[in-house]
Amino acid sequence: MAFTYTTRKDGRLMKRVSVNGELKTIYSNNPKDLEKQYIELKYMDKKHIHIQDSITFKTFAKNWLEIHSAGKSEGTIKEYNYILNNYLIKNLGNFELKTIKKIDIQQIQKDLLEGGHMELAQKVIRFVKSILNEAVENDYITKNVAMNIKSPKIVKTEKQILTEEEDNLLIECSKVHKHGLFFLLLRYSGMRKEEITALEINDIDLEQKIVRINKATSFIHNQAKVKTTKNKKNREIPILDIVYNDLEKRIDYCKENKIKYLFTMQTNNKKMLSDTAIKRMLESFLLCMNKLYFEKHKEDKNKEDLKEIHFSLHQLRHSYCTMLYYANIGIKEAQNLMGHSSADMVYDIYTHLDSKKEDTLNSLNNYLKI
Repeated sequence: MAFTYTTRKDGRLMKRVSVNGELKTIYSNNPKDLEKQYIELKYMDKKHIHIQDSITFKTFAKNWLEIHSAGKSEGTIKEYNYILNNYLIKNLGNFELKTIKKIDIQQIQKDLLEGGHMELAQKVIRFVKSILNEAVENDYITKNVAMNIKSPKIVKTEKQILTEEEDNLLIECSKVHKHGLFFLLLRYSGMRKEEITALEINDIDLEQKIVRINKATSFIHNQAKVKTTKNKKNREIPILDIVYNDLEKRIDYCKENKIKYLFTMQTNNKKMLSDTAIKRMLESFLLCMNKLYFEKHKEDKNKEDLKEIHFSLHQLRHSYCTMLYYANIGIKEAQNLMGHSSADMVYDIYTHLDSKKEDTLNSLNNYLKI
């Protein structure tokens, strides 16, 4: 039997269908889409599936967030809220779940990709798939329209480490800059920013030459708040000779002035560093390094081609891991020192460095054959 429908005066197509004993009216501008809606509703009626028509994406997403935030860190919850409110609810919030089309989600993805936000686009697609999956499982919709949307592939760039010259400049600046110890300790301990911020002088054993990492911080509204370590595992890091003397002096100063945390706000030595304070410290320290750098190269013929030194705190951590490789520290021990939950990340770094070492070896052997 041919599929029949009524054409309204405004040109829209209309069809009445009985679902769960109630007469519903469906509309479309396309006969095939109208028939598709009709078939889906008849299928639901046969299976006794009751679809809630009026629930919006915003309402359901807020419920989803509440459920999936349980047990998550404050930083993770903050990220969830940011993505949901700024990209999904902003664009889809007032849509009824059943009216959301694949193209609506693809448009959000397209805007992000055109803005160069590949990683964010990937997270947005992952989130909306999860939300709509749960809506399907709870019988709010019959299918997940985002399911076949492919997330963009992120090409991983090689993580940069400090050069030998940058390492030497960092050490020089650490001797004269007021925040020198902070960056020296990060470079030669592999600590995360969130871990060094929470570090207390009682966590440091100068006699045993170890730092005990047993807590971290999350930065909520710029202020540091103590939490468990990233993987909820404590660890010990050796205090290297290159930082020992400066660290000892700092601990003595803290004890004399009854300061709890190793590094504190300049305006209040009872408070942990804020996120903004750390950013300003890094800016100031980089100015010191660049001043020394350009001074050392002022007689160079190509000094106009010199570029300013810049690094992130994570690059210091990556430099530490690279140093472990060249010091022949095994992957498992490096994993423990870095505080990773698995050895995968360390393995990736070590494997990459192995391949570079092999290239060097081959190049040298080929040279000697000439």
